[in-house]
Amino acid sequence: MRKLMVAVAAVAGLALSTGCKRSPQEERRELAEAQQDAQRDIAEAHKDANEERADIRKDEQEEIADAQRDVAKEQQDVAKADQERAEDLRNDTNTLAVNETVQGQVRSTTGDSLVLVVPAKDNVEVKLKTDDKTRVTQNSREVDLDDFKEGTEVRASYVADGDDLVARDVVILTPVKKK
Repeated sequence: MRKLMVAVAAVAGLALSTGCKRSPQEERRELAEAQQDAQRDIAEAHKDANEERADIRKDEQEEIADAQRDVAKEQQDVAKADQERAEDLRNDTNTLAVNETVQGQVRSTTGDSLVLVVPAKDNVEVKLKTDDKTRVTQNSREVDLDDFKEGTEVRASYVADGDDLVARDVVILTPVKKK
Protein backbone atom coordinates (compact mmCIF):
# COMPACT_ATOMS: atom_id res chain seq x y z
CA MET A 1 0.00 0.00 0.00
CA ARG A 2 2.84 2.34 0.86
CA LYS A 3 4.41 1.78 -2.52
CA LEU A 4 1.09 2.54 -4.18
CA MET A 5 0.83 5.83 -2.35
CA VAL A 6 4.40 6.72 -3.30
CA ALA A 7 3.67 5.87 -6.93
CA VAL A 8 0.50 7.97 -6.98
CA ALA A 9 2.38 10.87 -5.37
CA ALA A 10 5.13 10.51 -7.96
CA VAL A 11 2.61 10.59 -10.77
CA ALA A 12 0.94 13.65 -9.31
CA GLY A 13 4.31 15.31 -8.78
CA LEU A 14 5.36 14.62 -12.33
CA ALA A 15 2.14 16.01 -13.64
CA LEU A 16 2.55 19.20 -11.64
CA SER A 17 6.24 19.66 -12.38
CA THR A 18 5.93 19.16 -16.09
CA GLY A 19 2.93 21.41 -16.23
CA CYS A 20 2.62 22.88 -19.66
CA LYS A 21 6.05 21.85 -20.91
CA ARG A 22 4.98 18.45 -22.17
CA SER A 23 2.57 17.46 -24.75
CA PRO A 24 -0.60 15.61 -23.83
CA GLN A 25 0.74 12.45 -25.47
CA GLU A 26 3.84 12.53 -23.27
CA GLU A 27 1.67 13.10 -20.21
CA ARG A 28 -0.53 10.14 -21.14
CA ARG A 29 2.53 7.95 -21.67
CA GLU A 30 4.02 8.97 -18.33
CA LEU A 31 0.67 8.48 -16.62
CA ALA A 32 0.38 5.00 -18.16
CA GLU A 33 3.91 4.16 -16.98
CA ALA A 34 3.12 5.43 -13.50
CA GLN A 35 -0.09 3.38 -13.42
CA GLN A 36 1.82 0.28 -14.54
CA ASP A 37 4.43 0.89 -11.83
CA ALA A 38 1.67 1.31 -9.26
CA GLN A 39 -0.02 -1.91 -10.42
CA ARG A 40 3.32 -3.77 -10.22
CA ASP A 41 3.85 -2.38 -6.71
CA ILE A 42 0.34 -3.44 -5.68
CA ALA A 43 0.82 -6.92 -7.14
CA GLU A 44 4.16 -7.25 -5.36
CA ALA A 45 2.60 -6.10 -2.06
CA HIS A 46 -0.20 -8.68 -2.46
CA LYS A 47 2.33 -11.39 -3.26
CA ASP A 48 4.44 -10.49 -0.20
CA ALA A 49 1.35 -10.43 2.04
CA ASN A 50 0.17 -13.82 0.74
CA GLU A 51 3.62 -15.34 1.28
CA GLU A 52 3.73 -13.94 4.80
CA ARG A 53 0.25 -15.35 5.57
CA ALA A 54 1.31 -18.74 4.19
CA ASP A 55 4.42 -18.73 6.37
CA ILE A 56 2.37 -17.83 9.44
CA ARG A 57 -0.15 -20.60 8.69
CA LYS A 58 2.66 -23.10 8.21
CA ASP A 59 4.30 -22.09 11.51
CA GLU A 60 0.97 -22.33 13.34
CA GLN A 61 0.26 -25.76 11.87
CA GLU A 62 3.71 -26.97 12.91
CA GLU A 63 3.14 -25.67 16.46
CA ILE A 64 -0.24 -27.42 16.61
CA ALA A 65 1.28 -30.67 15.33
CA ASP A 66 4.07 -30.41 17.95
CA ALA A 67 1.52 -29.79 20.71
CA GLN A 68 -0.58 -32.74 19.55
CA ARG A 69 2.50 -34.98 19.59
CA ASP A 70 3.33 -33.77 23.11
CA VAL A 71 -0.22 -34.47 24.29
CA ALA A 72 -0.18 -37.94 22.73
CA LYS A 73 3.14 -38.70 24.43
CA GLU A 74 1.80 -37.49 27.78
CA GLN A 75 -1.30 -39.65 27.34
CA GLN A 76 0.91 -42.66 26.60
CA ASP A 77 3.02 -41.91 29.69
CA VAL A 78 -0.09 -41.63 31.87
CA ALA A 79 -1.53 -44.86 30.46
CA LYS A 80 1.77 -46.64 31.06
CA ALA A 81 1.95 -45.32 34.63
CA ASP A 82 -1.66 -46.44 35.24
CA GLN A 83 -0.84 -49.91 33.92
CA GLU A 84 2.25 -50.13 36.10
CA ARG A 85 0.29 -49.02 39.17
CA ALA A 86 -2.46 -51.54 38.47
CA GLU A 87 0.16 -54.27 38.05
CA ASP A 88 1.84 -53.23 41.30
CA LEU A 89 -1.51 -53.37 43.10
CA ARG A 90 -2.21 -56.84 41.70
CA ASN A 91 1.21 -58.08 42.75
CA ASP A 92 1.21 -56.45 46.21
CA THR A 93 -0.68 -58.78 48.53
CA ASN A 94 -0.42 -56.28 51.40
CA THR A 95 -2.44 -53.67 49.54
CA LEU A 96 -6.16 -53.65 50.24
CA ALA A 97 -8.68 -52.05 47.95
CA VAL A 98 -11.58 -49.97 49.23
CA ASN A 99 -14.61 -52.20 49.05
CA GLU A 100 -17.37 -49.95 50.23
CA THR A 101 -18.43 -46.78 51.93
CA VAL A 102 -21.27 -46.77 54.44
CA GLN A 103 -23.15 -44.02 56.21
CA GLY A 104 -24.76 -44.59 59.54
CA GLN A 105 -24.96 -43.78 63.21
CA VAL A 106 -22.42 -44.79 65.82
CA ARG A 107 -23.74 -47.58 68.05
CA SER A 108 -20.50 -47.89 70.03
CA THR A 109 -16.74 -47.40 70.03
CA THR A 110 -14.51 -49.72 72.00
CA GLY A 111 -10.73 -49.84 71.77
CA ASP A 112 -9.93 -50.44 68.15
CA SER A 113 -13.44 -50.97 66.79
CA LEU A 114 -16.45 -48.96 65.73
CA VAL A 115 -19.98 -50.31 65.39
CA LEU A 116 -22.35 -48.49 63.03
CA VAL A 117 -26.09 -48.87 62.44
CA VAL A 118 -26.70 -48.44 58.70
CA PRO A 119 -30.28 -47.30 57.92
CA ALA A 120 -29.80 -47.77 54.16
CA LYS A 121 -29.22 -51.49 54.81
CA ASP A 122 -32.25 -52.17 57.02
CA ASN A 123 -30.46 -50.94 60.17
CA VAL A 124 -27.83 -53.66 59.95
CA GLU A 125 -24.91 -53.25 62.33
CA VAL A 126 -21.47 -53.01 60.72
CA LYS A 127 -18.42 -53.60 62.90
CA LEU A 128 -15.31 -51.84 61.62
CA LYS A 129 -11.87 -52.36 63.08
CA THR A 130 -9.44 -49.45 63.21
CA ASP A 131 -5.66 -49.40 62.91
CA ASP A 132 -2.86 -46.85 62.59
CA LYS A 133 -3.92 -46.13 58.97
CA THR A 134 -7.49 -45.21 59.93
CA ARG A 135 -8.13 -41.48 59.56
CA VAL A 136 -10.93 -39.95 61.62
CA THR A 137 -11.99 -36.37 60.77
CA GLN A 138 -14.61 -33.76 61.54
CA ASN A 139 -14.73 -30.57 59.45
CA SER A 140 -11.43 -31.65 57.81
CA ARG A 141 -9.66 -31.83 61.20
CA GLU A 142 -8.41 -35.05 62.74
CA VAL A 143 -10.25 -36.20 65.89
CA ASP A 144 -10.03 -39.23 68.19
CA LEU A 145 -12.33 -42.18 67.74
CA ASP A 146 -12.99 -42.08 71.49
CA ASP A 147 -14.61 -38.63 71.06
CA PHE A 148 -17.58 -40.21 69.22
CA LYS A 149 -20.86 -40.38 71.08
CA GLU A 150 -23.61 -42.90 70.41
CA GLY A 151 -25.89 -41.59 67.64
CA THR A 152 -23.20 -39.55 65.85
CA GLU A 153 -23.82 -39.61 62.08
CA VAL A 154 -20.69 -40.77 60.19
CA ARG A 155 -19.54 -41.89 56.75
CA ALA A 156 -16.87 -44.58 56.75
CA SER A 157 -14.90 -46.19 53.94
CA TYR A 158 -13.35 -49.55 54.68
CA VAL A 159 -11.40 -52.43 53.20
CA ALA A 160 -11.77 -56.14 53.64
CA ASP A 161 -8.87 -57.81 55.41
CA GLY A 162 -9.72 -61.47 55.61
CA ASP A 163 -12.90 -61.70 57.71
CA ASP A 164 -12.41 -58.24 59.21
CA LEU A 165 -13.57 -54.89 57.84
CA VAL A 166 -10.90 -52.26 58.49
CA ALA A 167 -11.89 -48.58 58.47
CA ARG A 168 -9.70 -46.31 56.36
CA ASP A 169 -11.58 -42.98 56.58
CA VAL A 170 -14.26 -42.08 59.10
CA VAL A 171 -15.87 -38.65 58.73
CA ILE A 172 -18.23 -37.20 61.33
CA LEU A 173 -21.19 -35.75 59.46
CA THR A 174 -23.42 -34.71 62.38
CA PRO A 175 -22.12 -34.87 65.93
CA VAL A 176 -24.55 -35.63 68.74
CA LYS A 177 -25.25 -32.54 70.81
CA LYS A 178 -24.61 -32.67 74.54
CA LYS A 179 -27.75 -32.37 76.64
